Amino acid sequence: MAGFRIPEQVIEEIKASSELVSVVEQYVRLEKKTGQNFFGLCPFHSEDTPSFSVSPSKQIFYCFGCHKGGDVIRFIMEIEKCEYLPAIQLLAQRAGITLPEPDDEAYRLRSEKTKALQAINLEAARFYYQNLISTAGRDARAYLQKRQISAQTVRRFGLGCALADWDGLYRHLQNKGLADDVDLLLQSGLLRRGKSGNLYDLFRERLMFPILDVMGRVVAFGGRVYDDSVPKYINSPETPIYTKGRHLYGLNLAKSSKAGRLLMVEGYMDVIALYQAGIDYTVAALGTAMTENQARLLAKYSESVIIAFDADAAGQTAALRSLDILHQHGLKVTVLQVPEGKDPDEFIRNNGSERFQALIEQSLPLLDFKLLAARREHTHDGALDILAYQDEACDVLGKEENAIVRELYAGRLADELSAMSETVLREIERRRSQKKPGQQHDQLRQTLLTTRRSEPAERHAPATRDEIYLLTLLASDSAIWPVLDPGPVVEDFSEGSMQTLAAAVLPLAADGRLDMPLLLDQAQSLTVMGQPLADLLAQAGMKQEERFGQQGQLEAAVELLKRQRRGKLMRRKDVISQAIMTADPVERDRLKQELLEISQQLEKMKSTSQ
Repeated sequence: MAGFRIPEQVIEEIKASSELVSVVEQYVRLEKKTGQNFFGLCPFHSEDTPSFSVSPSKQIFYCFGCHKGGDVIRFIMEIEKCEYLPAIQLLAQRAGITLPEPDDEAYRLRSEKTKALQAINLEAARFYYQNLISTAGRDARAYLQKRQISAQTVRRFGLGCALADWDGLYRHLQNKGLADDVDLLLQSGLLRRGKSGNLYDLFRERLMFPILDVMGRVVAFGGRVYDDSVPKYINSPETPIYTKGRHLYGLNLAKSSKAGRLLMVEGYMDVIALYQAGIDYTVAALGTAMTENQARLLAKYSESVIIAFDADAAGQTAALRSLDILHQHGLKVTVLQVPEGKDPDEFIRNNGSERFQALIEQSLPLLDFKLLAARREHTHDGALDILAYQDEACDVLGKEENAIVRELYAGRLADELSAMSETVLREIERRRSQKKPGQQHDQLRQTLLTTRRSEPAERHAPATRDEIYLLTLLASDSAIWPVLDPGPVVEDFSEGSMQTLAAAVLPLAADGRLDMPLLLDQAQSLTVMGQPLADLLAQAGMKQEERFGQQGQLEAAVELLKRQRRGKLMRRKDVISQAIMTADPVERDRLKQELLEISQQLEKMKSTSQ
């Protein structure tokens, strides 16, 4: 239901019941190396030396390599690649806590239907798997052995088989007490109603591929015959819990890969074979053309996508369509060329995973592939139609927004056409100038906006150790703020990133709502002295007990704030003293007055501390 929020006290109960070290250890091997903190290899990026730290006392994690950090909810969001609400639901389920539901009948009915359909699909997946490992599943097992799929991989993907019975699944669901609601069974897409009114199974005599959503829930199935009969594949229809263009086969596994990229293939068997070969970042589009929703899904989990569609004409056409959609969503796109007209699964079986890995590293950049596709399209019986090729090639390059890239590729195209590079570039620019009036202005405006948004924070903004420790103390104990009189204000902190952070977190500290995860989250995009500010805060936060002791944090905060204020005044005093020497008479008088006021403040601070 739109706008529904889980009560804060329930979230706090979930966090209190989800001890961070215990949760992290389900994904990461941790060792206690320094003080009270645990270290391990980061699950979010590849590394050989542990830089991932967990603080049991602060209930925060932080990686000093990739700079991800936060509380137990943030950890689940990062490790499971999910949004806030699914992370809360997952932790609640593990902790045995029942989440409240909104007081809305329509929402309740939708929720109940979703849960019921998920239960039916899960039981169907179990039924198909049991069929596969039984005596009756020998034909399906023989097919998998022929395709060199191991028993371990079968279990990993939950493969199964549908037998020849017309109502085997239906009878199984009846035995499990899941067949009382006929309308719900029909909505699952697993059963159909015959002319006589009886229900029968959609899938029969097929190898079964459960389709899981990104959270690992079974939402649909694909079924393949064991021979060359048709139709080769039957897929679940769309249901209340499954929309083809919103899912990617294998993403539930690929999202955990540390490869930093995703490999897009066409079929179930391609995903399974590549995963078995160690290429664990492979997904498939479930038999649909690439959709906007799938592109957004890919962009959520990676910035780089390799397209490895089949080498036949249909596969190449699909790749071209997908390239544009993915590129429009800001993804770096390359195209893998599988030789000999093979699909990835067949190529690996014939040549091994190392040869396929070499193909991945040789993937073509987007423009290279488009130009190669244009050349192939206009080559007939070994002869290139040079006029048609140059026409399409100039159109392709005319759509490239980067002027340097256009010039570079114009030179390459000129070599192919035995033409002057200036002539080719002029033709490309002529085609660009034919765009609708105002379009170039809009694109320039968008480029400027994007550039401004992506500019990094001032890398060399100053910061002192005192102010960093002060913020971590405020985030660790809400009792500290009332003791600081007067309390810290933004101007107490160094100009730049520290004042930006202070402006965001001091109101939270004043309300008693600031904690270490919030502090790290607010600092994520900030840099001081050439380092990520979140790194410095995480280091300080994890060393508090060691530096100040559990009982000395209140006194430490008071002293840190005094020293920070005194230090800032002293630095300003030095600046003024230098400026007075070269100032004009009017400015000199103003600076002298400011210098007198600073001296009085310093003297007052000295007397009150004695």
